[in-house]
Amino acid sequence: MNYYIIRHGQTSANREGIIQGHLNVPLSDHGRLQARLVGEALSKVKIDAVYSSDLDRARDTAMEIVKNHNCKLILDRRLREVHCGVMQGKTLEQCRELYPEFWEARKTDPEPVPRPGGGESDSDLYQRVMRAFMDIQRECPGLDVAIVTHGGPVRCLLSYALKGEFDPSLPTVANTSITVISNRDGKWKVVKANDRAHLEPIGEHEASSSKDFYCW
Repeated sequence: MNYYIIRHGQTSANREGIIQGHLNVPLSDHGRLQARLVGEALSKVKIDAVYSSDLDRARDTAMEIVKNHNCKLILDRRLREVHCGVMQGKTLEQCRELYPEFWEARKTDPEPVPRPGGGESDSDLYQRVMRAFMDIQRECPGLDVAIVTHGGPVRCLLSYALKGEFDPSLPTVANTSITVISNRDGKWKVVKANDRAHLEPIGEHEASSSKDFYCW
């Protein structure tokens, strides 16, 4: 079983460094191009089912994958990005200035610290995404599945395959990058992570710094 995990295409908020969380920000023109390219790349592999976050930026990316395969698109709100509370709609720089207590608390033990104003913690996100992933495995036994989601959930799924628990030190993957994890005889393996070879036509296939694709 292979799980193809794809981060959504670029949005204007990604480009401007604005924290999105659960905000429903659409793909930018560039993000739609990225989505088309990842759809073309995944047309060359077997995919039996496609699951996606219900937010537009993920759903519209997923549609580019679905149209090349004979399967339905299944939306699951549990695959959304981490809810960032009152930080949603603000830049990272603004949030560092407005909510210093949150950033200070994360230095000691980041996982249980909720985002200010009703947001989720890393632990909340991990548990939510894992519930969705366990259901996907039960619903698709022995099948190859694409999961289109956001930077935070990709980190959760990669953490699970690598360690069986959340690892906040993992870098955020790039927009429309492909991460593949597989399960053989009950053992998880990371086949590849943050693969952007399909973005070579637009010059985005080389590694970039995490600031270029900050998630949230």
